[in-house]
Amino acid sequence: MEKVISIIENSQAAYLATVDSQGKPEIRALLNLPNPKKYKKLAGKALQQEGETLTMYFTTNTSSQKVARIRNNPNAALYFCEPNLFQGICASGIMEEVTDTELKESFWQKGWTMYYPKGKTDPDYTILKFTSTKLEGWYDLGRHVFGGEA
Repeated sequence: MEKVISIIENSQAAYLATVDSQGKPEIRALLNLPNPKKYKKLAGKALQQEGETLTMYFTTNTSSQKVARIRNNPNAALYFCEPNLFQGICASGIMEEVTDTELKESFWQKGWTMYYPKGKTDPDYTILKFTSTKLEGWYDLGRHVFGGEA
């Protein structure tokens, strides 16, 4: 799990796969809040580990298709990678929209007004919470699976 967390924390972006109403997958990039180099104030908060389960938080616009799809079908996958090292992690699990105002405010970062002009109370500001059910990694010349089926 140490290597899995290292790859997630070093990934420049998080790639989110959601499912549309017709069962088709779609992938989009998210700001990788678990990256402590980019989001120092969120270290230990945006990525939490309990055994082989990871909980991660991300931000997006409430009006986005991602949120609409997650509301319709919470099954999701996240991909993190260090392409120059040929390492990657696919995290499968459940994504949910966070409605807790205090939690949303605690994640707020200076500079996000470019995405959410009304600040941390902007109705278009959403925090997403992801809980893994399976982690699959490719590193150290092999495949590594945590949780779920191997």
